[in-house]
Amino acid sequence: MSININTLENLNIKRILERGSGKEIYRDESAILVLDEVSKAFMIACDDADFGMNVLEKNAAKDISLLFTSNKELGARVYEKYGFTGNMECFQMAYLKKEIPVSNESLSFREATLEDFPFISAGYDLISDEELKEVISRRGIVVGRTDEGIVGFIGEHLEGSIGLLYVLPQHRRKGYAAELEKEMIRRHLSKGFIPFGQVEKTNEASMCLQESIGMTKSDNTVFWMWK
Repeated sequence: MSININTLENLNIKRILERGSGKEIYRDESAILVLDEVSKAFMIACDDADFGMNVLEKNAAKDISLLFTSNKELGARVYEKYGFTGNMECFQMAYLKKEIPVSNESLSFREATLEDFPFISAGYDLISDEELKEVISRRGIVVGRTDEGIVGFIGEHLEGSIGLLYVLPQHRRKGYAAELEKEMIRRHLSKGFIPFGQVEKTNEASMCLQESIGMTKSDNTVFWMWK
């Protein structure tokens, strides 16, 4: 059986190939290895961990600093062999409905600019300042606001997944997180992409948010690792 990049677990690979930033390094019926030229992430999908290790050893740079895989055993082995220092096990969440999510019009939206960087970096510190500035420069963050001012933001990571969600503490529990995410879903749908993102497997609150707006959860977890 050939490897399937259309599964929820492999949507990252599907996205970078569709948008043209994914460089196929290796592909056959058993595995696919792709380098995203935007995020510099290596992504590998395969069913057999031994075969996946062989593909990486023969085709990937020795100094891989960011890697995604949907194979748990392969992920554990790669983490040790290549000296990664951090990892994250997540469920993939994807919006598979035909209906476009409707705004309740509680927020207006605009794309963030570098002038918003101090505010955004103060609220979100899970990526480096350099990467955050690149995301903003690529028009990848959307700010939500009411008549009173900005309430939060959401973004698209460099490899195409939805994330970077933040709502100011004083504006939480008002439904704004859902509205921000629905806006990003609408933007992805308008470009012809399947909206998707990852949620850490232990983050039940975020999982509930995703499911409340119609996102479907993957059957299996996926793995990010970095140096």
